[in-house]
Amino acid sequence: MRINIRVTWAAGLGMNSTADIIADVFAELGYHVNTDIEYQSIIKGWINYFDIFVSDSSKYISKYVDVIVALDAANLEFSLPFLKDNAIIIINSKHLLKLEKKEISLEKYQILPLEIDAKYDNTYLISLLAKLFSLDEAIIESKIRKIFARKWQQVVDENIEVFKKIFSEYEITVDNPFWALKRLWEARKTIYGNKALTFWAIAWELEYYSAYPMTPASSILTEVIKEGSVPYLQAEDEISVSMSALGASFTWKRSMVGTSGGWFALMVESISFAQQAEIPLVMVLAQRAWPSTGTPTFFEQGDLNMALTPSFWEFEHIVIAPSSLENAYYTWGQALNLAQKYQTVVIVLIDKQFADGKATLESELIIPEVERGKLELNPDKEFKRYELTDDGISPYTLPGTPDGDFIATSYEHDEYGATTEDSAMKVVMTQKRMKKLNNFFGREWIQWYEVFNGEAQKIIITTSYTIYTAKEFVKNNPEFGLIIIHFLKPLDERLLAEIKDKQEVIFVEWNYGGQLENYISKEFGLKYIDGLTIRNLRKYDLYPFYYEDFETLKN
Repeated sequence: MRINIRVTWAAGLGMNSTADIIADVFAELGYHVNTDIEYQSIIKGWINYFDIFVSDSSKYISKYVDVIVALDAANLEFSLPFLKDNAIIIINSKHLLKLEKKEISLEKYQILPLEIDAKYDNTYLISLLAKLFSLDEAIIESKIRKIFARKWQQVVDENIEVFKKIFSEYEITVDNPFWALKRLWEARKTIYGNKALTFWAIAWELEYYSAYPMTPASSILTEVIKEGSVPYLQAEDEISVSMSALGASFTWKRSMVGTSGGWFALMVESISFAQQAEIPLVMVLAQRAWPSTGTPTFFEQGDLNMALTPSFWEFEHIVIAPSSLENAYYTWGQALNLAQKYQTVVIVLIDKQFADGKATLESELIIPEVERGKLELNPDKEFKRYELTDDGISPYTLPGTPDGDFIATSYEHDEYGATTEDSAMKVVMTQKRMKKLNNFFGREWIQWYEVFNGEAQKIIITTSYTIYTAKEFVKNNPEFGLIIIHFLKPLDERLLAEIKDKQEVIFVEWNYGGQLENYISKEFGLKYIDGLTIRNLRKYDLYPFYYEDFETLKN
């Protein structure tokens, strides 16, 4: 069983809360839920929609809609090309008149109209949707109470009254293809990506967060503020944000900065400072559609090249790309742990679909183990902050530790941190910094990538939230396999063994130039492997990869 429900309305009028109720109800009944929200870059008005994918078995997303809850005429008109034949439209009757005046035909769809003279359009239409699916009344009522709890009790009571009236009196007149959706399993938890990032980073002992808001990273700061346990700063500019995080990291606090590409570009000097002074820093780079300001509220994965080489000078750092929500849980912990263990910059590369997408959790999350690296609490009097060690990682002390004083500078320095322009010291310090990540994969027990149906001769390679749909495609088309890369830098050389004997490798990514394909092909010399065909599936049309996009790979 699979249903795609779309809620569409102008921004600022309650579309998100309406969709949240619907998603949470199905999750409460034990169904798998995945969502996709699309909104234009305006605070109020325009075209916006929220797709809710409900299934008894999987979480892939599809382009076409079974049921639409349309809260105005303009948004319904926009969505008509996405509706399946015989799709059900739930709408306030007055909006139908606007379409009739424009001579827009709705003959191939089924209409469930409501005469709504009062306010609370969304509650009326949610109630009708619940009636269509014969959903549990008690669950719907509890979700409505939760959404409106912050308002006056009178508002809560009026919305409950609307729900009960529609649920008891409205007669479903369409050819209803949906049976009564009873409880499938025990209730599943739902969470959206940036909220998950926030709560799970805190679970891994995040101790400081700074941000200069930029879509789609902005809601991380919102969630940090709402959670209330982590010190945070929204400074006057991007440089202040990143430098404040370096200050917190200097005191060995687990620090994180969240931003998107335009603001990230202004933080590059602090990244080089962090690498020279060997100060750990986690940066969340939330990708969106560029170039320049671009289309700022839509999808793209065009920042990989910048994440791989984010600043001037040569240095070794880590780039991680979480995929599922469950994988993301461990990603935040890995990012915070690895930043401190290797005293380096860790970039967590996400995208708008991950940041805004709400979905059900499918497995229990294990309590994290925090690792803080070479923190020296009892240094001797000859403490060398930048000691030349075999593994390239030097001891660190907390400010104020007796005998643990040192200088953290952006200049080249000796083992104590004192500025130097000595040629021999420059050589050994450079070599020390550049060997931190040597044998990285042998030293860490981490799932660098995942392989599904690895015996297939056609292998899809992708990252991020696309994996839900990619996995469904591979399940239904066993001639294809799938590799999901979690660590983009360093790149695990064992990945080559998964590719070199295949007939085809297919890179799936959201950008024009094929940044993922170019990077991996160059690293592994894929074009020189006899008998290997390299293909790609790329999008840059603002929208995510749907199941229908993957179907084109069979052509």
